[in-house]
Amino acid sequence: MVQKSVVKVDNLTFTYERGPLALEEVNFEVGSGEILGILGSNGAGKTTLCFHLNGIIPTVFTGVEKGRVEIHGLDPWETPIIELSQIASMVLQDPETQFTTTNVESELQFGPCNLGIDRDEILRRVEWAAKVCGITGLEERKPKELSGGQKQRVALAAGLTMLPKVLILDEPTSQLDPVGTTEVFDVVHELAKKEEMTIMIASHKTEEVARLASKILVLHEGKVATIGTPKEVFSQYELLSDVGVNPPAVSTLASKLAEKIPGFKEKYEQSGGIPLTVDETYSLLTGLIDQGFLKVEWKDLPPPPKVSSDLILEVDDVTFVYPARVPVTALKNISLNIHRGEFIAIIGQNGSGKTTLVKHFLGLLEATEGVVRVEGEDVSELTTGSIAKSVSLILQNPDYQLFSISVQKEIEFGLRNLGLPEDEIKKRVDTALEEVDLEDVRDIFPFRLSFGDRRKVAAAAGIAMDPDVFILDEPTTAQDYRGRHVLCQIASRMRDQGKTVVMISHDMDLVAQYADRLVIMTDAEIVADGPKRQIFEMHDIMENAFLKTPQITQLSQKMRNYGIRETLVTVDELVDCLEHGGA
Repeated sequence: MVQKSVVKVDNLTFTYERGPLALEEVNFEVGSGEILGILGSNGAGKTTLCFHLNGIIPTVFTGVEKGRVEIHGLDPWETPIIELSQIASMVLQDPETQFTTTNVESELQFGPCNLGIDRDEILRRVEWAAKVCGITGLEERKPKELSGGQKQRVALAAGLTMLPKVLILDEPTSQLDPVGTTEVFDVVHELAKKEEMTIMIASHKTEEVARLASKILVLHEGKVATIGTPKEVFSQYELLSDVGVNPPAVSTLASKLAEKIPGFKEKYEQSGGIPLTVDETYSLLTGLIDQGFLKVEWKDLPPPPKVSSDLILEVDDVTFVYPARVPVTALKNISLNIHRGEFIAIIGQNGSGKTTLVKHFLGLLEATEGVVRVEGEDVSELTTGSIAKSVSLILQNPDYQLFSISVQKEIEFGLRNLGLPEDEIKKRVDTALEEVDLEDVRDIFPFRLSFGDRRKVAAAAGIAMDPDVFILDEPTTAQDYRGRHVLCQIASRMRDQGKTVVMISHDMDLVAQYADRLVIMTDAEIVADGPKRQIFEMHDIMENAFLKTPQITQLSQKMRNYGIRETLVTVDELVDCLEHGGA
C-alpha cells in the first residue's frame, strides 16, 4: 500500500550540455513501497531520468534543467551527492562501470563502509545480499574473472547492501538468466513490501515488470507516452508498438486475437482487463472455449529446416580449466557438432560455460584437453587472423572489441586485413551500416555512442567480414525490443544465405523465434541438445539450468486437453490455432 509520496517529478525538461533535448515535461509521483516500471526504446530518456534521481546529473553530467525533482523532499541539484547517496542507490546496466575494489566481498562492503555502518551490520548485509543475488561462493573472486551475468548480480548486491530508501535500477537483469531475473525481481518486490523501499526499474523485460510494478511509465523521445497500471498500459498495443515497447507475450496474444475475432476484446475487459500472466490467459481462453465463444482449429506446424551434412564446427571431448589460485573448470568433456546453415542457440545459467565454449571456436582460448575444429582444421594449429576469416564473434560487451577513431574505421579494419580492394571495402561498410541502421554516425568516435549502438557497431564489423560462422553473445544486452530483433533478423538472413549462426541468449522468446536447435549447458557441461520444441518439453532439465520456457510455450502446453497438439513457441502460432466458435 502506498503510504506517502517519496519521488516527485514535476514538469522536468532537460538538455545535455552541447547535446540533445533528453527529457521534456515529464511528470509523475512514486510512493513509499511502490514499484515504478520505466519502459521505452533505446534513447527514450530512461537512463537520463534515472540519473536525475541520484545526483549523477548534475554531478557527472551537466546541462540545462527546467522543472523540479524531489526525493524525500530533497532536490538532487541542490543536495551534495554524499548526502543523496544515503537515500538513493543506483545500479547501472553496465556493471563494470561501478566496480571499485579488487574482489566481490570488498565490493559489497564498500558502500555501507562509506556510510559508517557498524561492522557486524555490514557483514550481515553482505551475507544477505550475496545470498539473495545468487553470488554466495564468489566472494573471493575478482570482478574481471566473472561472467557478464555474475558481474550484474554483484553490482545489484552492492546496491542492496546500502539499504537505500529509493533503489534505482537501470536494466539490472539484462545479462541474467531467466530464473535469475525472476529471483532478482522477487527480491525487489520483497524490499518494496517489507522495507517500504521505493523501487524504480528501467527495463526491457516487460513480463517481469508487468508482474510486479505498481505502475508503469512509458517514455518516447523524452516525453511521457503513457502512464498507468500494468493492465492499463499493456492494453495499448498500437501505441506501444509505435514507441518500440513489446508487451508481455500473452498480452500481445490477447491484442492480436482482439484484431482477429470480433468481441474478444470485450470478453477480456469483462474478465478484469488484458491478461498479463500465463495463468490469467489460460483461464480466459479455456473459459471462452468452454462457453463456445472460441474454438481450437489445429493447423500442422511447418517441419524444421533440413540440416546440411557438412560439418563446420566440431568440438571433441574438450575440457578447459581457467588458471587461478583456485583453478576453475569452465568446460567438462564437451562434444558438439555444428553443421553448415544451422541456427543454433546455446542457453544456460550465468557462468555455465557458454561464452567460454564459443571463444574456443576462434582460438581465443586453447582447450586444456580435447580438440576444436573449424571446417575440419584444428584451431590450435591456426592463427587467430586466419580463423577470423571464417568466424566472427560479437561479444556481450562491445567495448572489448572497439578501438578505432570512427565507426567507419572500425568496420574497415578487418576488411583491410583481408586485403580487399577499396571499392569492395566501401561496399561492405555501407551495407553493414545500413543493416544496423547506423549510417548517420559513420564518422563518430564509437565510445561517444550509447552502449546499445556500440553493440551494433561491433555487429556491423562482424557482418562486413562475411564470415561462414556468425556468433552472437547475448544480442539482447542493452538492446531494446527493436534492436534485438534487428540483430537476430540479420543473423537469420545470413543463415538463409547458407551461413551458420550460433547465438548465446537468455531471452527465450528470441531463442524460440529464431533458433532451430538448442543446446543447454549446466555446470560446464552440455545436458541437452535438440530441436527447440523438443528441448522446451524437457521441463526438469530446463528448470535445473535456471531457464524458463516462453509464455506462449507454457500456455500451449497447458492447453493440450483443448486441442493444442504440439508445443508452440510464438504468438502468431497460437493466434493461428484459435477461431471464433460462433457462440
